[in-house]
Amino acid sequence: MTSRIALPDGDQLDIVKALSLRPKLASAVGAMNDAVFASTLDWRLHELVRMRIAQINGCTVCLAWRTPQALAVGVTDELLAAVADWRDSTDFSEVERAALEFTELFCTDSVSIGDELMARLAQHFDPGEIVELALVIGKYLSQGRFMQVLGLDQDSCAVPAGTGVAR
Repeated sequence: MTSRIALPDGDQLDIVKALSLRPKLASAVGAMNDAVFASTLDWRLHELVRMRIAQINGCTVCLAWRTPQALAVGVTDELLAAVADWRDSTDFSEVERAALEFTELFCTDSVSIGDELMARLAQHFDPGEIVELALVIGKYLSQGRFMQVLGLDQDSCAVPAGTGVAR
């Protein structure tokens, strides 16, 4: 995909070039990325949520990339492929199902998140973890759409370390 905005010249990834157009915002994006990658959420759950958002956003970078932490705990491509049909799959726990339902509604119809779903989340997560889950979802939703809408998707999602780029 070709960028839908004019970007500065250079050998960097398109997202790095785009963020260079607004350094203060780039700094905030980097700080959010750092906070999300310091998440205390289980990394299997984190990756399942991240993949469901990637599927909803249609972001090629997000669909292709894997968090090293998730790979380290045995998350497979087959498991991630099953996320699209999580309701019909036996691969997911009740906590993962609640988080995936919350993720889908957060990304597609947030006003439909009702008290019943929030009560199910509260059975598995303390209030701080629910805040963390919502912020993790928000990070992947916003940055995936940022890349997809502006045509910053990359054929390769190899993101150099230390770039502060959404992964």
